[in-house]
Amino acid sequence: MSEKKYYEITPAQDMINVMLKYSFFHKQVIQIPASVVFTKQVNFDIMKNALNLEIERNDCMRLRFKKKGGKYYETFLDEFKVENVPVMTFKTKEEQEAFLNADAGRPIHHMKGEIFRVYFFNTFDGRQGVYINVTHLAMDAAAVFIFFADLFACYDHLAQGKELPKPLAKYEDAVQKENAYLNTPARVEADIAFYEKYFRDDGEPLFNGVHGPELLKRARIKKKNPNLRVLPNFDPIHDKAELIKRPISKEDGEIILKYLNESKVSPECLVQLGMRLHLAKLNAEINNGIIDTYFITLCTRRKTLSDKRCGGSFTNTLPWRIVLPRELTFEEAVNKIQELQHSIFRHQDYPFVKWRNIENTMYNYSLADGATSMMFSWFPLEKDTMNGWEYEFNGYSMGRYVMPLYTYAMKDSRNDSLKFAYLYRTNQISADNINALHDNTVKALKMGCSDPDMTIGEIWDKL
Repeated sequence: MSEKKYYEITPAQDMINVMLKYSFFHKQVIQIPASVVFTKQVNFDIMKNALNLEIERNDCMRLRFKKKGGKYYETFLDEFKVENVPVMTFKTKEEQEAFLNADAGRPIHHMKGEIFRVYFFNTFDGRQGVYINVTHLAMDAAAVFIFFADLFACYDHLAQGKELPKPLAKYEDAVQKENAYLNTPARVEADIAFYEKYFRDDGEPLFNGVHGPELLKRARIKKKNPNLRVLPNFDPIHDKAELIKRPISKEDGEIILKYLNESKVSPECLVQLGMRLHLAKLNAEINNGIIDTYFITLCTRRKTLSDKRCGGSFTNTLPWRIVLPRELTFEEAVNKIQELQHSIFRHQDYPFVKWRNIENTMYNYSLADGATSMMFSWFPLEKDTMNGWEYEFNGYSMGRYVMPLYTYAMKDSRNDSLKFAYLYRTNQISADNINALHDNTVKALKMGCSDPDMTIGEIWDKL
């Protein structure tokens, strides 16, 4: 490790490696497969040149990884070019989905120099698209959006002579800044104090699963512990997963988006409220009718303008546990979740591995145990996100996942509504469980957004 400058991977990247640790056989669990489909007709030869210009502008695409002495390191190539990009033409929707899902489940070999794969394609319905499958160590979801938007800007520059946007920020600089956090004792100590109080204040959390209370009830019998409140969240053996995509109708979406536009609340907090109400109602038998739910929520951690124009992996997982009294109005409940968001975001740099260790130590959990019922992300996509191109964003299933459920939601750029996706482990969760979660989430959001003064207890009773 002499010629190139190597850096220890960042705490955010180390969180990705923890996910890999809990999947013995299926390394695809730490990659992001996604595509953007567009109505604009492009020349794929020019698009390949745009991709190479993007690799030049976006240094996270030039990452390489090494392991030495049990530690992971990364370096940045000065130059890298893609010589060939396959162009696929699909005749049917089924053919298109089958091909891209198959690639999504094929591992990216990041320790062997493969950081991403890209395909260009002609869709079954006369549009065109770009697909990328990239290791999560090099990009998080926000970085994927940055990649697509800047790639399309590079295309417009080469094809039409449009001026390029200002250069992207260097992820190499961010890596050094990220690692410096661990050497700021005052910040680290403040974060430790916050999380110790946070995990203690409401007492031990309770697992409210999307499959209902049966798994926890069986575990209580098996372990002869009627007060057991957690289940193993990680299962490296039974990790087969499927993806269900559920759009929301334009009519229902209008109700929710109208409330979002008028109230200015975070869509991340709003959507979570609907999901939390369903999970609490579903598990009323064990939670005694208390709305006490615990998600792990992904935070992009792009705080500055420079961060927001930077590729790479910044994401940290934050423990969002909240207890909501039934007498709160819908609007008060959303605001309470948003207050928690503001509070916990002030400590978003404290590494996942470390805050999880605080919780595990406090409640004597094993490494696999947890009360979190799902991972959740809100993708901040808007109509103008892709450099003004009319687009449709799609995610794909890796076929494997380390946690029981990962849910993500976003605005639907094609019909001015919302759409959701649910990646779930099939050994515990069924399609019926997912459809019930989705349907009741939409039902709760429609009721609350139509009448924000309705109490969440009243909404609970109608679910």
